[in-house]
Order: sequence, then C-alpha cells, then structure tokens
Amino acid sequence: MDNNIHNSKNRTRREFIRDAGLVAGGLAVGAGSATFISAGSKVNALPRSSGHISQVDSGESACTGCGTCELVCAAYHESAAGCNLRRIWVEKNEATLNYRVLTCLQCDYPACYLACPLKGKALCIDPNCGTRYIAPQNCDPGCDDCIKACPLDPPRINYDPHYQKVYMCDLCKDRSGGPACVEFCPAACLELRE
Repeated sequence: MDNNIHNSKNRTRREFIRDAGLVAGGLAVGAGSATFISAGSKVNALPRSSGHISQVDSGESACTGCGTCELVCAAYHESAAGCNLRRIWVEKNEATLNYRVLTCLQCDYPACYLACPLKGKALCIDPNCGTRYIAPQNCDPGCDDCIKACPLDPPRINYDPHYQKVYMCDLCKDRSGGPACVEFCPAACLELRE
C-alpha cells in the first residue's frame, strides 16, 4: 500500500462525524432515488455514474498483481508512469498471492464531491455520463478535503507530492475505447460494472 494514500485513522472526531453523516445521507438517497428530502426542501439528486471498475467475479481473483492496470492508467492520463500518477492500485498480499484492485467506486452520493469547496469546478460530475472526476487545473491540492471525505479505506484518491496534484479514476471518460485498464489487463480480470 502506498504511503501517498492518506491514512483515514488520522481523522478528527468532527471529520469522522461529518463523513459518517455524508455516508448515511448517501445510503438514504439510494441508487435509484430521484430526489433527496432534507429539512422540508427538495434538492435534486446527483446524476448517476455509468459504473465503476471492478475485478471480475470468479471466486478466486484472476489478478496476477502484474501492475499493468496501474501503468496503463498513468500512461494514458499523464503520459508518464509512477505510483503517484495512477488512479488505480493493486493491493498485493504476497503471503497468500491474492491481489485486489482498488479504484474509485463512483458513489451515487459522493462524499468527496460534497466535501470539495470547489465542487463543480475542481471535483466535477460529467453531465453526459455522470462520471465523478477531478479537474486538476482547478484543484487546490493542499486542501485534501476530498481525500479525507472518501469513506473507503484506503481513500481512492491519490496525491502526487511532486506535482502537487490529486488523481481519481474518471473511467477514461474521454477515451473512445472505454477504460484503458480494462482493455489492456493481460489477465482480463477487470470490467466496467454498473
């Protein structure tokens, strides 16, 4: 596991309560809800994402831990390679030879989006496909509210201290062939799941 992924154990009590409230609110909205009712006023629900990257369900993981998905991800988005540039991680357990792919789940009610002080400018939702993504040119990487708000452990937003940028899976939303990691996985163990 990367040291660059923020550790959620360093959260303050106030941040924990805020994040728990965001998660509970997300559960209340549900996958198919059209509106969220709060204090008697209607707020439009966020558009649903087209899916997320996941390992193919086959009992045992077909993932070999090769890291091709990480390399392809960084190469496609940043034209470079490195653990700080990827938006997908392979968590490796060398003792059991089990590998787990970690990436953004494109939550229906994303705590990262709601926590972002520049929501709609830095952390965005594509109006066509609903993909949650980061517009790095508008992001203040020192803020890291999105990383702290992510309810997943470890958070699925990566931080590159060298370039001072944050990265999150955007499902290769502008790529005609779909997610590059799915296409180039040599074990064919990744899929775009709705």
